[in-house]
Amino acid sequence: MTPTEQHEQFLRAGRWSAQLSRPFARLDYPERMSIPAHRPLVLAGNHRSFFDVFVALAVFARFGVSARLLIRSDLVDSGMTSSILQGLGSISTSSAKRQSAEDEAVEALRHGQMVSLMPEGRLVREDEWQAAGVGSARPGLSRIVRRAGATVIPVAIVGTELVWPRGGPPRVRPTRPVVRVRFGEAMEMVGDDDQGNTDEFMAHLGALVRRVEAGGV
Repeated sequence: MTPTEQHEQFLRAGRWSAQLSRPFARLDYPERMSIPAHRPLVLAGNHRSFFDVFVALAVFARFGVSARLLIRSDLVDSGMTSSILQGLGSISTSSAKRQSAEDEAVEALRHGQMVSLMPEGRLVREDEWQAAGVGSARPGLSRIVRRAGATVIPVAIVGTELVWPRGGPPRVRPTRPVVRVRFGEAMEMVGDDDQGNTDEFMAHLGALVRRVEAGGV
């Protein structure tokens, strides 16, 4: 896997994220991360909390890898987070910038860089993910994966909603909740039904999330 141009800044941000996370949660992730050889790689995870970003950065740093993150344009292009996210090489995405964001992600993948995104494209309300573990997702994941000839790995992130609930501030609890991160099996996307491909992927991701929640992974 080719490091991004911002590799050192990315890893440094991940180490800081791990330190900042400690008062709020205990991070539980696998001992190793298997990366398919000689294939462009997309990591795609579920999204319940803003804390997901801190956890993702900490996990990347743990394994010494960097990625191009697709993140909402209002966070990348302006505001308090813009300079940090731009410094990490984040790809700004929105409905208006969809094509340029996907083009940039595909170009990064073709240059051997890892791309990471959350296909739901938003913080998902609890009533949406209670049944399946995840919310509905957009077809951009499939478009990116197919155009780049990439493989995609589902990433389950469980417990972040206890730390930083949707619509509220981060919480420090007397007993820190455990936030678990687990990787699923790499998947291919074939055919031109991008919504169907993405829906199938989300079904696999939701099943992985439920297994992690049940302690089975």
